Parts: sequence; structure tokens; C-alpha cells
Amino acid sequence: MAGPGWSHLLRRLQKRRSHYFPCSIKETEECSRIAREAEAAVFHQQLFEELRRSMPLSRDPTEVTAIGAVEASFKSCSGAIIVLTNSGRTAQLVSKYRPRAPIIAVTRNAQVARQAHLYRGIFPVLYLNKVHHVWSEDVDQRVSFAMDIAKARGFVHVGDVVIVLTGWRSGAGATNIMRVMPVH
Repeated sequence: MAGPGWSHLLRRLQKRRSHYFPCSIKETEECSRIAREAEAAVFHQQLFEELRRSMPLSRDPTEVTAIGAVEASFKSCSGAIIVLTNSGRTAQLVSKYRPRAPIIAVTRNAQVARQAHLYRGIFPVLYLNKVHHVWSEDVDQRVSFAMDIAKARGFVHVGDVVIVLTGWRSGAGATNIMRVMPVH
């Protein structure tokens, strides 16, 4: 790192503790840059394999689907993993296995969206449109909404693929469908 060095920056941040402005914008940007660089150095696929081997086998359909989605994201070099979630549990399970791709968690529950910020790699999206009376149409609308957000944020581009996790019915605990979809 150019300049004063990482240890100097940390000491400076610790000395300048304040309730409102703990550090300058320049220092915050430098910490952000270093964190992004460190994250890029992680061997995500190797970490996933080690996590998967260290965990006991699961019979939970949601967790098995989450593991499959992370593995599919590595094999297809997907730009994002889109998760439609009511409780946030599916997005949390995907996050547990540390995919390289960002996890876009689409929910109608504001509390779930806020809590999703606490997990690594989850980008929560609050979907406020009314529930469509046909389940499959509602799913397609939420997936389309998530793809538009992902394109706008630069996570995916036309021609990329995304992994989509949905449930076979509405309600929590029903996630068991994984699709690989191209971005249009």
C-alpha cells in the first residue's frame, strides 16, 4: 500500500473515534479499497469445497438447494445468484457457502431486507409490488425485477447467466427450485 501503511491507518482510525465521524472520507475510501483487494485474493471455490466437506450432510431441501446453487455459480461463472425469500433463510444459507457471485435477495419484508445486510455477500432488494394472483407470474416478475437491479448495479451484463432460487409454492421453507437463466 502506498502512503503511511495499513498499520498506521488502523492506529489513526482507533485514535479518532467519534460517535458521528470516526474517520475522514479519504481514510474510509482507503479502507474500502483494501477490503475489496483482500476479498479478491480469496480462493472462493477452494473455500466452498472446504466448507462443504467440513459440514455434515444435510437432508434439508433448502440447504441442499443452496449448496447446489453455489456450486452451479462456480461452474457457470454466473454474475449473480438471485434468491426469492420470505424469511431470508435461503439467502443466509447461500451466504454460508461463500459464493464468488453477489447474492441478490428479493423480499417483500422490510425487516428481512434489513437483517440480510448482516450476512456476507447478500444484496437485499425490497420488492413492494402487489402479490400477483398467479404464483408463477409473481415469481417471474420478482426475478425480472432482480435482474433489472443487478444490471443497474453492474453485477451482470447482457449475455451473462444468473442462478435463480425459488420455491415451489409461496411461504417460508419451500425453496427447492434452482434455475440457470441468461441475462437479456
